[in-house]
Amino acid sequence: MDQKNEKGYTQYQKKVIRNFYDNKDLRLVQKLGELVSNLYIETNEKKKETGWRKIKKMLTDLKVHPGEVEYLTKDKDLSLISKKLDEVF
Repeated sequence: MDQKNEKGYTQYQKKVIRNFYDNKDLRLVQKLGELVSNLYIETNEKKKETGWRKIKKMLTDLKVHPGEVEYLTKDKDLSLISKKLDEVF
């Protein structure tokens, strides 16, 4: 076995793995949009709190400035998050 195939991945598998990590931000943005949509219709307060914690974590994972994350989540205003998502897309 040579150095390139040390872990046993084929070239195709390496490409799939690389693309998976290259598109991480796009997947997070999509999940964030879905979460915002779900929070608009959610009525259970406990689930809303959990959703806001997830939003804060996703924004952090997307490398949004910590001050902006705090601004976007402090009032729990979904319209601010929606506007941020529009900026990204």
